[in-house]
Amino acid sequence: MSKMKELDELAQGVADVTMELMYDSVDWQLSDFEQDGDDYNAIHSHVMYLAINKMYEEAKEWKKI
Repeated sequence: MSKMKELDELAQGVADVTMELMYDSVDWQLSDFEQDGDDYNAIHSHVMYLAINKMYEEAKEWKKI
């Protein structure tokens, strides 16, 4: 297996675990937020999207360094 393929698989594993942890973290952060059902799911999804976007923007800055 090529080194790039190994790195890609490693990165995918990290991404999978990170998404699971982030999902739980957002759930915990929203515990005092008074919403339920579809509204809560929409809010949770939006916070996940915003967090991932912020992480992406920060990662782009790392590449410049």
